[in-house]
Parts: sequence; C-alpha cells; structure tokens
Amino acid sequence: MGYLTRLNAVNEMLLAAGESLVSDLDESSGVDTSIAEFMLDNTSDEYQFRGLAHNTYIQKKKPDSNNKIFLPNDAINITLLSHHTSNNTADGFDGYIIEAGIRGEPNGYLFNITEQTDQWEAGTEYTVEIIQRIRWEDMDSSIQKAVVAGAARWYQMITQGDEAADAFLAQKEAMGMAEGKASDAKTKSRNIFDGDLSRRAIRREHFLFTNDPARFRFWRATM
Repeated sequence: MGYLTRLNAVNEMLLAAGESLVSDLDESSGVDTSIAEFMLDNTSDEYQFRGLAHNTYIQKKKPDSNNKIFLPNDAINITLLSHHTSNNTADGFDGYIIEAGIRGEPNGYLFNITEQTDQWEAGTEYTVEIIQRIRWEDMDSSIQKAVVAGAARWYQMITQGDEAADAFLAQKEAMGMAEGKASDAKTKSRNIFDGDLSRRAIRREHFLFTNDPARFRFWRATM
C-alpha cells in the first residue's frame, strides 16, 4: 500500500503549475480538481499497462460449459502464454498459432483473435498472464511517486506551458521513473535463469517473440 494519498498527489500537480493547494477533492474548497484527477488517472493507467510486480499474475483457465473463458473485470491486458495451434480447417486457419485478447463489457472474456471467435476447445487448459488495474491506494509508494512526477509535468504543460518549469519537471520525472522501475524490478526479483522467464528461454516457445504493443508503447521518451 502506497503512502501517497490522491489528495497529496493532486496537490503536487497543482503546486507544479503554480496553483494553490486544496484541502479536499470534493470541491468543498471551491476548486474544481477534475482535470488534475483525470490526468493522474490516465498517467496511472499508462504506467500500469506495462505490467508491474503488483498487478501482473498468471492463471490457468479452462472453458466453461459454453466454451467461453471469462476474465476478471479489472483485467486491462492479457497474454496467452501457453502454445496452441488452430485445427480449424474449414476456415483455413489450420496450423496457425492462436493469439488472444480481451473482449466484453466490461473486460469480460478471452477472445481468440486468430480464429475470430470467443469459443475455446473444451477441456483444454490455457495459461494466461493477466495485467489488472489496481486502485491508487494499492500501488507501491515508489510507483505512486513516478506516476505523480509524470502527471505533474503533463498538467503544468497543459495549464501553464512554462518551458523552464517543464525542464525542471522533466528531470524530476526521469528520476521518479528510474526509482519506480528499480523498485519494481527488485520486487519481481527475476533474471533469465530463474522463474517463469527461464522456462520461456529454455523452451523458446512462440510467446517469447511477441508483437504485443502493450509491452513497449507506453514508455515515455524520457526513459
């Protein structure tokens, strides 16, 4: 659990833009903080999409009686880790490697992207890596600080656009991101010789070489 409250996070963003601090986020203080909160939530989502030690886990799942595989409602990204190939000869997919994604409102079930269906082979076990959206209060303190650093820079540029302040905040953001990454790497305690990663390296299955954009598209240039 992180020590930084949402109120403190928003106040850091306001302070970075030279604005007055607020005593609450309910507009009892007479200040609308919705823009700052919106930016904080979006920056938090960007950070979480990468997959952190605290929001990534692996599950083995089998289809239900309707041959569907339901996922937790807080899942924001999934990767099908186990290797499966299509045996659908009728539609010409026979032998193709099956890739999967999330479909449903809210994020509800595993979708077979290769065959464009939500139906899975009965009795087969599928191993999926799930990245979940976690609450602000449940994020590690170092991750919270990294998110606030990025959100504060974004908020300052949108509301004030001061280049000198942006240069200062860019350095603070870089430090926050580095500390956040270091803390997350330490928590994961992984290297290529142990854990799940080593099994992938030895087996060299298809999921080592993924085109999943969620693995890289959210990294900022300041990294």
